[in-house]
Amino acid sequence: MNIEKPKKLLINRDGLKVIRLTLPKGKSIPEHSTNTDLVVVVVKGEGIFFINNNPKPIAQGDVFDLKPNVLHAVSAKSDLELIVTHVHLKSDHSDIACGS
Repeated sequence: MNIEKPKKLLINRDGLKVIRLTLPKGKSIPEHSTNTDLVVVVVKGEGIFFINNNPKPIAQGDVFDLKPNVLHAVSAKSDLELIVTHVHLKSDHSDIACGS
C-alpha cells in the first residue's frame, strides 16, 4: 500500500466530514472520542477496532456505527484503509428517503 498521507480529507461541509485513513501494519491510533456520530468502513486490510476498550477483529467490508462520545481506537494487523465519516445528525428523527 502506498502510504504518503495517513489521513486524506474527502468531504468537509457543515455537519459532515469524510476522511480516508491509511494505517500501516503494526501501527495504531490511540483511544479517543468525537462529538459526532461516526461510521467507519473497512476498505482494505485487517486489524482490531476497540470500542469502549472492547476489541473487535475487523476486515475488508466491515462497517461500524458509533454514537457521539464513544471511546474507540484501532490497530492495524496488515496495511489498513478506512473511510471514516463524522456527521452531526438532525434531532427530528425523521425517516431517511433516498428516492430510489
